[in-house]
Amino acid sequence: MTAGLGGRLPTLDHLSEISIVRLHQADWAACREIRLAGLAEAPSAFGADVAREEAMTPADWRARLTRRSTFAASAPHGLVGTAAGIRGDVAGHAELVGMWVHPDWRCRGIGGLLVDAVIAWAAAGPFRALDLWLSVGNDPAEALYAHHGFVRTGATQPVREDAPTLLELEMTRPL
Repeated sequence: MTAGLGGRLPTLDHLSEISIVRLHQADWAACREIRLAGLAEAPSAFGADVAREEAMTPADWRARLTRRSTFAASAPHGLVGTAAGIRGDVAGHAELVGMWVHPDWRCRGIGGLLVDAVIAWAAAGPFRALDLWLSVGNDPAEALYAHHGFVRTGATQPVREDAPTLLELEMTRPL
């Protein structure tokens, strides 16, 4: 499975051309490629940085895929988006993390499919709510999450320790 992010992407005529797949340890290289693409394109949206994740070994990527339920949007040419679910910091809560869709594929319903996959994963588990954090000012993402039942909690925090003025806000939804 390759992310196929180089060059101009083909047009998506029907959302039926997209499938949501769960990535497993064997998919570590595709996971790495799509994750690094997201970090490079939208560094302020993530709590991690490209350099640190570029330095991760194949074993690190496989371990990451065992610690989280990672979903990817697969188009005919490769992966075009990703989102993951993890156990949250609050008892009974899961967290949606690592959400990213390639810019050429945004506003086509792919983000919604990825959010739905993480919601379904969390609902099938021992969780009663799903939380997420998104960069303040990312209005399209906030609208997507609100459409899927998420509401602001009022909590904010820095996206990263090295950028204390770059804030993210928390949203949650019951399952």
